[in-house]
Amino acid sequence: MRLSEVLLMPWRSTHRATRWFVSGLFVVCVLGAIAAGWFGRDHLWWPLSTGIYCIGAAFVWAFWLPTGMLLAIDARKLRLPGMQRAIHAGMLLYGLLTIAVPTLVLGMLGAKAPLVAVLAALAVAGGLGFALLPRWCAMLMGFVPALNIGLRHLFQFPSLLDPRWLVWGALAAAALLVVDVLRWRQLLRSDADNELGFGSAMVLQYRRQGAMGNWNGLQQLDSGQLIRQRPDWMQPRADLRRTGPQFTVRTLRVALGGWYLPKTLAGHLRAAAPVLLPILLAIPVMALVFASNRQPGLSSASLIGFGAGLLWALLFGSLMLTAMTSVLLRQRWQRNNAELPLLALLPGLGDAPHVRRSLLRAALTSPVTAQLLVLGTVLVAALIAAHYRHMSGLSLLLVALPQLAVAGAMVAQVLCTLGGRKLPTWGEWLVYTPLLVLFFVSTFIPITTLGRHPWQYANLVQGWLSVAWVVMAVVLLWLGRRGWQALLRRPHPFLASA
Repeated sequence: MRLSEVLLMPWRSTHRATRWFVSGLFVVCVLGAIAAGWFGRDHLWWPLSTGIYCIGAAFVWAFWLPTGMLLAIDARKLRLPGMQRAIHAGMLLYGLLTIAVPTLVLGMLGAKAPLVAVLAALAVAGGLGFALLPRWCAMLMGFVPALNIGLRHLFQFPSLLDPRWLVWGALAAAALLVVDVLRWRQLLRSDADNELGFGSAMVLQYRRQGAMGNWNGLQQLDSGQLIRQRPDWMQPRADLRRTGPQFTVRTLRVALGGWYLPKTLAGHLRAAAPVLLPILLAIPVMALVFASNRQPGLSSASLIGFGAGLLWALLFGSLMLTAMTSVLLRQRWQRNNAELPLLALLPGLGDAPHVRRSLLRAALTSPVTAQLLVLGTVLVAALIAAHYRHMSGLSLLLVALPQLAVAGAMVAQVLCTLGGRKLPTWGEWLVYTPLLVLFFVSTFIPITTLGRHPWQYANLVQGWLSVAWVVMAVVLLWLGRRGWQALLRRPHPFLASA
């Protein structure tokens, strides 16, 4: 076993795009940690710097290095013990480097080295646990901070600067590492590679879905595999009434499948269970937080925070809706199988213009309606904030623009897919990376204008954001026009894209 084999282990077990994305995020976090340490003026610079570094480290150990688990499973099946030893040695080596390097560097600069080491170990163990434990555990991790707030009167957890925290953090890191090792051995020795559903490890999804290595969705699970992942009580129930030659739009929705499939009320609830269950779980958790706040001001602040969290969930939901719509249609139009040509044989479709109109109605009506509902909800919340917190008209506009842009990007993607003129991968990165940045910045900046002491540069930043949104609107209009013209030139829309 050579050192080069150990060092190259994560590079050989991960898609190239995943390596670029995760390593880029890690570099950004390292630079952020350096900036926090450089500009920090008080004794609290090192907790902030360590926290930023730990975010990047946790991401690396959640989405990059755990892919060695997949390689280890294959090595065990192929009876290659040398490869297994190289994988285990690589995991151990990178774990030590992730913990030791920031501990030494920040320790020499005046930070408390033992605390830095424990925080880095928690990031390593937590990120690896996210990838190895069942997927429902990842959902529960999001409620840990709220539970910590709600239970602080029953269990007094020490703060980071409390000397007792070192013992508590070391015990937590050791416990997580033991759980990770046991779970690793279990996945390696069992037939877990074939598991589906919320009980399977998150790392097993990286192989099935191509992780971020094929983010356009062509290697993701097809509809049948997605259905088999869910238990029986979460299976959607289709509503096949009003389908047939007289109802071409509804029939095309059935043919498209996925979330386009018409469902009964119970079917909609079952299909939405992965989203509704975390929200229902959040209600008692937040009730516990409110009950623990004995001061009225803290309770109102917690309530405002809870409402802001729900709005953020809606915003993320709109992004996921755009991604789901784009990926599903791209899967249908770019896979070489008989499904797409068979759609052209459906009875009652009529001539080419009628087919085109029916397909666009089937593909866009439901997602655009959902996007408009999200936009309306966000605008109502913004108007309430404008009434009580004196939000300006420009801030209201910046609240609405991200939702309109996401809906426009979804329409442009659908037109490009149906027209067979999608952008190359590098072109999509150039368009949608700035869109995501503008989306999150425009959602956050209006908040800085509220209160008695608004951010002094908020108006200047909002002005530049408005200019950036004008440029983005021009790009999306060009992209949509490009797809629409390609769709018009096609003899019929059920032609596979190149």
